[in-house]
Amino acid sequence: MRNIKIVSLVFLFLVLLVESKAQSSEVKSGNSYFAKSEYFRALQAYDAAIQNGEDLDIPAQINRAHCYYYLNNIDKAYELFALIQADLKGPDLFIYASTMQKFGFYQGAIELYKKAKEQKGGNPEQIDELIKSCQWALENSAFGSEYLVNPSELMTYGQSFGIQYFKDGVVYSSSSGKSSDQVDRQGMTFLNLYFSEIKEGKLQEKNLFSENLVFNYHVGAISFTSDHKTMFFTKSVRVAKGKSRIKIFSVEYDGQDWGNEKELSFNSNDYDCAHPALTPDDKYLIFVSNIKGGYGQKDLYVSERSANGEFSSPKNMGPEINSFGDEVFPFVSKDYVLYFSSDGQIGFGGLDLYKAGYEKEMTWSGVENMMQPFNSSKDDFGYVIDPGNPNQGFLSSNRTSAGNQDFIFYVEPLVNNAEADKIMGGILFDERDQLSVGDNLEKDFVEMPDAFSTRLTSTFKGSPVEGASVVVRNAFDGSPVAEGLTDAKGDIFLVLPNEMRWKGQDFEIEISKEGQYNSQKMVVNITELEAIAKNGLMLTPIFNDQVLDDIGTMVIPYRNEIITPEGIEVLERLAAYLALNPNVVIKLNGHTDARGDKYNNLLTSKRAAEKAVKYLMEKGIDETNLIPRGYGERYLLNQCRRGKWCDEETHLKNMRIEVVVWRMLD
Repeated sequence: MRNIKIVSLVFLFLVLLVESKAQSSEVKSGNSYFAKSEYFRALQAYDAAIQNGEDLDIPAQINRAHCYYYLNNIDKAYELFALIQADLKGPDLFIYASTMQKFGFYQGAIELYKKAKEQKGGNPEQIDELIKSCQWALENSAFGSEYLVNPSELMTYGQSFGIQYFKDGVVYSSSSGKSSDQVDRQGMTFLNLYFSEIKEGKLQEKNLFSENLVFNYHVGAISFTSDHKTMFFTKSVRVAKGKSRIKIFSVEYDGQDWGNEKELSFNSNDYDCAHPALTPDDKYLIFVSNIKGGYGQKDLYVSERSANGEFSSPKNMGPEINSFGDEVFPFVSKDYVLYFSSDGQIGFGGLDLYKAGYEKEMTWSGVENMMQPFNSSKDDFGYVIDPGNPNQGFLSSNRTSAGNQDFIFYVEPLVNNAEADKIMGGILFDERDQLSVGDNLEKDFVEMPDAFSTRLTSTFKGSPVEGASVVVRNAFDGSPVAEGLTDAKGDIFLVLPNEMRWKGQDFEIEISKEGQYNSQKMVVNITELEAIAKNGLMLTPIFNDQVLDDIGTMVIPYRNEIITPEGIEVLERLAAYLALNPNVVIKLNGHTDARGDKYNNLLTSKRAAEKAVKYLMEKGIDETNLIPRGYGERYLLNQCRRGKWCDEETHLKNMRIEVVVWRMLD
């Protein structure tokens, strides 16, 4: 009996030892912070455990993914959830579904929402609405707007509180971009108000708006009276028992600076008030609040402003405007149209922009999604219209960033249908190409190249490819334009007919050498031909070697710079090949689909390829064996070029990293 007790005590000691190793003090701290919704601090603790060589258990991994979700770093949240998806149940499955929706994976989100509903992972009525939203997004993926949304160079270094026109420029909330120990619960440095002048339609460098409006907490979400003498703004303040509330204040301009700060009468220590938006006649103030008894988490309210500047008791704007989610960042245009963002209305995911028409006193209705390109699967908000030009404006969005960094985007009109019909030879697009602002699309034979010429080499050792077939087609209708064979140096020179030489012309180029090389297709604009002539093109050889041919056919899918679980499996196999064949040098060529900004697509493809390299290096592959490259949308696998409508799934097939064998080390 004594021996049994000793064995039992030893066993218990070992169990406790294993448990203590399995959950270090860092993980315990992370779990504690997570339970208190301190997501940034929880991440710091979990990351400290990982840096100490600890393997997080599944509950801690799930918490870590949740942290990124609640901190609005959707890319990282998706990456982590995808690695542990088999262990997700109920509410965790619901959050993963929401992550996929915000990531633009609508079909996958639908399936996960259904599973979450079966497992009682959320409000079934809310899940049904989110499924409807995903189905709607799949059916409305085409760009239905006559506007362009292009990124400016202004980054707000955090989650912005929007933007407003002021005199000859704009005022917006932003961090300075400098590192600071003063951060909020999300780990973001505090935001202040900045001003940027607008010259020739472009935002200039930013400057602090007012020294008098620098506070120890976030400040932003502003609105001006029509005479620009009074400004309303949002500020976080301390209230009883160390808690914080968001409140709306007003300040007045004395000709030199802003002062005479006043708290608005409807503020309370029991709820938040934020994001003020004054109507153009200064009569009503619309704002966001979480007053109890609303329709969702944050609702829009309206208060009447009297002649002496006092405000009436707030009125909820009702179920026509408000949903089960958040309604935020209101703005009222000169024609009294209400614009706002919501994550509870039918949309593309995250916060989408909506508009509603004015009905009668303090009432707006007829909510409409503003569609793409105003909206994306990420957060789109803070939309304002130029008071001097109703066809131009700005919006804030995190659509182009990894993490929760927001950018300010230009909103400008696209050419109308009549102009498009005139300059594009009668070919009207189903989906508008995001052309650069100011592009002159009229025919110009003097500036446009009169030939397609380049040098074709092998991706292996860069040797010239002789006798390859090169066919140039009109990308809009597939009709042949020119064709020929490369010479002994791999050179090709094909004359382009004059009717194909205009600035908006796209070409589909097919290059092949049957039995010796894998064929290649690409879609390029005529303006890119000079760069191709300078840089050349490449074909991947067929090695007739099992390992090399297998490597050369590997494709790594990714989404928004995050490699998918399927892509991770390919990288694992590739790492095993390279470990056994350390003399093989490969290129990882990143590619995107043909949506959004072309330059951003180029950067995205490059960063995705670099992440693949980083993953392989972590698996022990030497950096000298890996060469990352980004090609943006140049090499499309299918017909989804600019100006061609495709569903989401077909577009996403172009988001990949291709592996090619470059050379052998001696």
